[in-house]
Amino acid sequence: MKKILIIEDETIISFGYRLQLERMGFEVVGTARSSEEAEALLAIELPDLIIMDIYLKGTKNGLDLAREIHGHDRIPILFLTASTKPEIVAAIHGLKDCQYLSKPINADSLEDMLQRFVRASA
Repeated sequence: MKKILIIEDETIISFGYRLQLERMGFEVVGTARSSEEAEALLAIELPDLIIMDIYLKGTKNGLDLAREIHGHDRIPILFLTASTKPEIVAAIHGLKDCQYLSKPINADSLEDMLQRFVRASA
């Protein structure tokens, strides 16, 4: 089973992701609303995958946090974002081991993307 950390500032959205992921057979090892909460969780958990929004509470956005995480761990990151700004999409593509899906998230698209991550790490 793959362990996933959810980093999403909207509690209701985060809860919805948790339910979807658990139905798909994934273990959600934690949820964080801010970059600081995420850093605290990552100090004690090593997930197989991070699902993260671009816009977070706290001092860092998702892109900054992804760069920091990849500075010491090669954890794949799936951004789930409503932003389709070209500079955001380009920044995600510029990060190694990162992909994105646009909100609202379709459950089938999410499952397909997660299965790709699982196959890539096998």
